[in-house]
Amino acid sequence: MDTLENLGLIYTESLSEVISTVTGIHLNDVTRNHDKVFDDITGVMYLHGIKSGMLCVTAKEEDVRIFCSRIVGVSPEEIPPDDLDDTMCELVNMTAGSAKLRISDTNYLFSLLQPFVIKGTLLSLVTKNITQVETGTLTDGEVTISFKVIY
Repeated sequence: MDTLENLGLIYTESLSEVISTVTGIHLNDVTRNHDKVFDDITGVMYLHGIKSGMLCVTAKEEDVRIFCSRIVGVSPEEIPPDDLDDTMCELVNMTAGSAKLRISDTNYLFSLLQPFVIKGTLLSLVTKNITQVETGTLTDGEVTISFKVIY
């Protein structure tokens, strides 16, 4: 498998497996390579390696609330705002970790760095020397989560 051509699939599968494992929600409807803008809460991780990049995982607040609820076992209404941020940090961290295992024998191998959250929908991510941008949206018709990975 050519890693460069399959980066989108690698990150799609990684995010899908993470959501399924930690929440029990199976997101089967996948859209790849679209012009998805940022949603309410976005977890971000810089991917430091020979070919450095950035991974963003983004969702609407109500969907993050559902993911968090499934992870911690309380109703969505009981979730404090800080836990939403922690949820997105953990989802981007786990997605990056899963992807790292899948590309461990390539030049795309990276070190995991501290994830962080940005909020808002009117954001743009600008980097120099971009060679590839992959995006994907996963949904089950009720909750939706998207990613963007830039190398």
